[in-house]
Amino acid sequence: MFEIFLQGSYANTTNIYGDSDVDVVVLHTNTFHYDLSRLSPTEQQRHGVLFRGIATYQWPHLRNDVLDALRAHFGVAAVVLGKKSIKVQTATGRRPSDVVPALQYRRYATLPDGINYTAHWGIQFFDSGNNPIVNYPKYHVERGEEKNQEARTRKQYKATVRVFKNFRNALIDRRLLTAETAPSYFLECALHNVTDNLFIGRFSDTVPAIINHLLSAPHGTYLCQNGIVPLFGSGLTQWSEAQLGQFVAAAVKGWNTW
Repeated sequence: MFEIFLQGSYANTTNIYGDSDVDVVVLHTNTFHYDLSRLSPTEQQRHGVLFRGIATYQWPHLRNDVLDALRAHFGVAAVVLGKKSIKVQTATGRRPSDVVPALQYRRYATLPDGINYTAHWGIQFFDSGNNPIVNYPKYHVERGEEKNQEARTRKQYKATVRVFKNFRNALIDRRLLTAETAPSYFLECALHNVTDNLFIGRFSDTVPAIINHLLSAPHGTYLCQNGIVPLFGSGLTQWSEAQLGQFVAAAVKGWNTW
């Protein structure tokens, strides 16, 4: 079974002018990767019994099939295999796309039997160095929608994310920040950890309040917007506290000298 859906800023409606690529996931759900670390030894053994054997259709097969299909439709010259995605130039006047072939990922919580198990559902794919990348794009979208609700942030969360992305770009233009320091995904995840009340009000008040919060609040418990992966660490889908600190320092200077 296949699912095709958007991820990234266009899916989250936090895209800004200059966000060019549309991120598309092609998810194959009949083959899956998994994390059993939260299961008991008995449950882990049960998983081995229930899902024995090696899948015959694996990620390289999916990547090659998606690559062939895209080249057949858009032409070989319009489709390039990138580090983490397949780059597609769809047509003149249309936005290019980053297509990610992915398999289902299950982070198990319970496994009483083969029907009633519980898990966090994500995706897994591999970069050009064959490093596995796990993410939870549907959770990211859902939790962004929840935080943007009237009852939580008066529907100001996503608008504020867009303001901060534009602010980040302005800091880069003023050479107060490098482009690699604060990628959009990590900046959005950091803002998701800011308390809801700080998003309510005029941007002239909320933006400095959020900057001050990021400057003073402890960051050790921050999660990515998907609510599962710690924001800070050494993983391919994690940021560093040092880079957040660099962004905040640049933001303070940029705001005070605007």
